[in-house]
Amino acid sequence: MPTKAELQQLNERLFEQLADPSMQKRAIDAVNDFTRTTMREDGFARKILPPIDIGNDELDRQVDTDQPVKIVDREPGNPPAISLPFGSLPINVYIYGQRYRVGFDRIVSPRFMKDVDELRTYVMDIRQVLSDNAVKDMLAEEDSKLIAAVNAVMVGADTPVTHNGNVVQWETIYGGITRETLQDARKIMPRGPSHLESHTALINNVTIKEAEKMGFDEMGGDFSQDVFRNGWAEAKFANLTWIITIKRTLVPDDTMFMFSDPKFIGKMYMLEESTMFMERRAFMVEWFCYQTMGGAIGHGGGLARVDFA
Repeated sequence: MPTKAELQQLNERLFEQLADPSMQKRAIDAVNDFTRTTMREDGFARKILPPIDIGNDELDRQVDTDQPVKIVDREPGNPPAISLPFGSLPINVYIYGQRYRVGFDRIVSPRFMKDVDELRTYVMDIRQVLSDNAVKDMLAEEDSKLIAAVNAVMVGADTPVTHNGNVVQWETIYGGITRETLQDARKIMPRGPSHLESHTALINNVTIKEAEKMGFDEMGGDFSQDVFRNGWAEAKFANLTWIITIKRTLVPDDTMFMFSDPKFIGKMYMLEESTMFMERRAFMVEWFCYQTMGGAIGHGGGLARVDFA
């Protein structure tokens, strides 16, 4: 860890650099020697739908908006193959390519302000503290947008989804989290017309402790012992990659989201990575973080949710 003198030197350099009226830098994570009051974590949205970098030349113009847009092709449906007698020809099928639109949003942190003379009194690297927290707060905003979209696509609990063969993708399963109910949850997605399998499970850090109650005969072998000793970590289990989050407002207790392979869900694009802007005006300095990204769910069949009751 940096010494007190080294941290003071870092802040002195910041004070000197602020002579430039417009300075931008990349926001970075850091571990600092100070007392934290709030637990923050990296986002889960990028683990479920990894973002793809996109440039200006890859954007598509639209007649109804000046905002950046990307048009993505969607796999078209086609009639099944059939058997024909000899001497006959198949019917003609005219091809229509399906597409969907990905819009972009700018996510920003609050605009922080401080008297530059007060910066002289800090012994921690306040730049890294604020950039670390601001970036994770923006990742939380990404997560909230993903969960809102997922819930909207699945309509509601125990409700058939008309755009996916009238199957229920959001089910209530009674009996808590057991080996049997977990396997029943994994049946939700394959029932759809796309025959997809769940690859990723998203659950909060309180609900996962219910899964830890499964006995030796349910988990099996050394894994049961390791879970009892060390708790559940992100790992492969029941043919799922588990993501555990502290964001209980987004992923409620006794709820588990499941996602198929990203190529069966949609697209997420990163137009501008997280950046910190700083500017000094007289004796006041202000700074904030921002990024521009977009995403859309192009196929709702790659999603599932279960509420354990």
